[in-house]
Amino acid sequence: MKEEKVFNFLKFKNLFLFLFFFTFLFSIFSIFYFKPKMGLDFKGGTLLEIEFEKEKPSFQEIQQKLSELNFGEITIQETDQNKIILKMGKISEKEKAQIFEKLKGAKEIRSEMVGPTISSELKRKSIWLTIFSLITISLYIAFAFKKITQKLSSFIFSLISFLGLFQNTLFLLGIISIFGKIFGAEFNISILIAILICLGYGINDTIVFFDRLRENVLKSKTKEFSQIINFSISQTFTRQINTSLTTIFP
Repeated sequence: MKEEKVFNFLKFKNLFLFLFFFTFLFSIFSIFYFKPKMGLDFKGGTLLEIEFEKEKPSFQEIQQKLSELNFGEITIQETDQNKIILKMGKISEKEKAQIFEKLKGAKEIRSEMVGPTISSELKRKSIWLTIFSLITISLYIAFAFKKITQKLSSFIFSLISFLGLFQNTLFLLGIISIFGKIFGAEFNISILIAILICLGYGINDTIVFFDRLRENVLKSKTKEFSQIINFSISQTFTRQINTSLTTIFP
C-alpha cells in the first residue's frame, strides 16, 4: 500500500463514541417523551379535501370554526390557493355535513377513509420491514467481509453495521417526534420511505468503506490495523460526502 500521510480519525474515537451514545439516548428520550405523531396511514381516520368557491378563509378562521364541532383533533393542511385537506378521526356522513355547514362556500373534492385494521396492519408490516432490512444487511456484511477475519471477526463488522443503522433509524424517529410536537409533522408513508432511503445511503456508505478496508487489509499484511482504518476512511470520506450532497443538491 502506498505510503502517504493521512488524517488520524481514530484519534477522536472517544468523541465519536460519545456522539453515538448521546444521539442514541437523545433519540430514545425523544421517541418516548414526545412520541411520533402518527398520520392517517397508521392510525386510521378520515381525509377530506375541500375547495372554496370564493376566497378561502384564513387558517385561524377555519381552525376556530372546526373547533366548535368538538370532533377531536383535526389537522388542517393548506394545498392550492382555495383548497385545504382535513385529517381527523373517523366521522359519519352527518358529521361531514356539519363541517360543510361551518365552512360556507366549500365543496368536497375527495374523501378517504382509513380503517383501524388497515392502519394497524400497515404499522406492523412497516416495523417488520425495517427489522428485516437491518438483519438482512448485517448478515450480508458478515458473509461478504469474512476475508478480513485475520484482523477482526466478520461478526464484529456485522454488529457495527447493525448498530449504526439502528442508531440512524432511532435518530430519525427522534427528530420526527420533536417535529411532530413542535410543528405538527406527522409520521406517514412518505416519512417511512424517507427513512428507508436514508438507511439505503447508510448501507451504501458502510459497504463502500468496508470494501475499501478489506482491499487495504489484503494489500498490507504488516501495517497496524488502525493505520489501515484511517487510510480507508480518507479514501472514501470525500466520495461519501459528494454522494450525499449530489442527492440534496442535484
